[in-house]
Amino acid sequence: MGTAGFVVIGAHGGCGASTVTALLNHGQPAGTAVEPDNPDPMLLTDRERALVLVVRSTAYGTAAAARRLAAWQGPPPWLVLVGDAPAPEPQPVRFRVRALSSQVQGVARVPFLFPLRAVERAEDALEARSVTAAASKLVRTLKG
Repeated sequence: MGTAGFVVIGAHGGCGASTVTALLNHGQPAGTAVEPDNPDPMLLTDRERALVLVVRSTAYGTAAAARRLAAWQGPPPWLVLVGDAPAPEPQPVRFRVRALSSQVQGVARVPFLFPLRAVERAEDALEARSVTAAASKLVRTLKG
């Protein structure tokens, strides 16, 4: 894709948008965290940066993604699911992600990362091997 960075948009409160921003910023061009209810329309039409819609990998999170995508205007975003537990996604989540996949550029997943539980800010865990690996994989996926 060759983007100059990322625009990170949370689909609901507590979705992990700040965590995803920290992962994308780890050695990469700066991302932009956007409040879930107050995205700047100019950011949504930015063709220089990849649009990233973040949700938790829960039924609530994917329902929020469906609502946001139903009203989406602009180029299709990436859908990033942030793992909420060290377990597989529930069937309703897998079903809804498949249903939404035609409305997004692609789907990326950030696994549940244990080191994030022990820090106040995601940036404080970026040296942990699992977090660094997740960050690298996410950037590779979004840059295609």
